[in-house]
Order: sequence, then C-alpha cells, then structure tokens
Amino acid sequence: MFKQFLIFFLLGCGCFLACKSEQAPPEANDVLLATVHGKPLYLSEVNAMVPSEASTEDSAMIASAFMEKWIREALLMNEAERNLPKDLKIDDLVRDYRASLIRHNYEKILVELQLDSTITSQELTTYYEANKEQFRLENPIVRCLFMEMPNNSTQLKNADKIWKEDGKKGSEALNAFASTHSSQFMLNDSIWYRPDYLMTLLPEKNRKSKHFTNGTKLDFTDDQFKYYLSILDRTPKGEIAPIEYVIDQMSRVILHKRKIALLNEKREEIYEREINRNTIKVYN
Repeated sequence: MFKQFLIFFLLGCGCFLACKSEQAPPEANDVLLATVHGKPLYLSEVNAMVPSEASTEDSAMIASAFMEKWIREALLMNEAERNLPKDLKIDDLVRDYRASLIRHNYEKILVELQLDSTITSQELTTYYEANKEQFRLENPIVRCLFMEMPNNSTQLKNADKIWKEDGKKGSEALNAFASTHSSQFMLNDSIWYRPDYLMTLLPEKNRKSKHFTNGTKLDFTDDQFKYYLSILDRTPKGEIAPIEYVIDQMSRVILHKRKIALLNEKREEIYEREINRNTIKVYN
C-alpha cells in the first residue's frame, strides 16, 4: 500500500517538479527566482503560468502564489525522496505504472471502437435462465404506483377520483394527471423497488412493512402532502428476482465478458502478426 501511495505521490506532486531533470536548459537571459535543494525555478516557468490577459496586479498575485506553491511542493518532494525505503526500486515501480497506464489507455480506446454494446432480449433471457440461482433476492422487492399531491392543490378531488379508478393499472390518464399536478410520482408499473427505499418517500408514521404487501392500495396525509400508494406485486426475500429487476446487472456482466474476449482476441491477433513478421526473438 505504501509503495502504491508513493508512486502516486511522486507522480502527482511532480506536476511542478518531475520533469526538471529532463527539461531543456534555461535561456541565457532567463532569471533564476528560487532554488530548493538545488532544484531551480526560473522566471520563464512562472510567466508561463500567468494568463496573457491578466492585469499587472493579477499577474503579480498569480506569480507569487505559483512560486509559494512550487517551493512547498519542492520541499515536500525532497522530504519524500530522502525517506524512500532502501529496498524500494522506484524506477521499476514508475516504469511498471507507466506501462499500466499506456496499456489501460489502449484497451479503453480499443473497447470504445470495437466492442459491440448491443444486447438482445434473447441474450438476456438466455443468460437469465442459465444463471437464475445467482439472482436470489437478499431483500423483498415490489412493483407499485406512487403519487404525491400538495395538500393545498385544487386538484385533490380529481386526484382521489383518478386514483380510485386507475390506481391499480397505471393508465395513461393517471400518468398525464400526475405529470401536470403531482409534486412527485412513480407510475411505471414494470419497475421493481425495494420497500426500504419507498418508505423514505412516505411520512414517518406511515413507514410500516404491512403497507408493502401484495394488493395494498391506500392513501394518507401529513402536514404538507397527500400520498397515494398501490402495491401491484411483491417478490419475497430469498426468491429469484424477476428478469426486469436484474437486466442492468446482467447487461454489465455480458458486456464485461465481451470486453475480456475482445482483449484476449486482440492479444492473440497481435501475437500472431508479430510472429509472422519475425519480430519476436527467444533466446535459450
């Protein structure tokens, strides 16, 4: 853990310092502003950080702040270098980390360009049927309709009427009414929710598990709102989740497997290509 932290630290705080030893020497007329343990800071470096449109006063403030930060970073960098463990092969670690970043970036571009992200309903169904046991619920879930109306709404009577008529089927009329008049609503009857999430939408006194049994249809009020809740279906804890509830989870797994397959295929393709080009030499 320490080694990983140290690599990130040395690379990170090196945004001012890391390339000092590799940068071009200063111009002959450049002005030396500061040194910290032999590391120099030149005027040209400070000027490069000041926007061309900045006023004289702002330029001075920016330059001063940059130099103060540079000095502190340089001191911290020196302290870190002095405290490197003797057995820490920092050059090897930085090289490996650089190689990892380069490889990760290449794989990211490759996946973005070549990975087929289309997943058919047949693929999802096939995966679901083959892996049902992985989808046993750790908590119960319900399908429901929920609507919230401000107590001072002039549409409360209409809300009561349409809820009485359509509160078990999520009709277009109910959706249209809620879109116009409700302060909060969830009327997609194909989405599954955990009851503990739904409870957060209700007044504290009404957060009771009995309200989340199959077939429940009720309404209640508090000081600000009137709430309407209808439980259309419930799948208990321990049962296999409905396919709709795990579609996102399955899609992520399917795409991850495709990604691994794509990268493995690309590795083999590169290997075969370079074998044919005779660029690989193995010495006994």
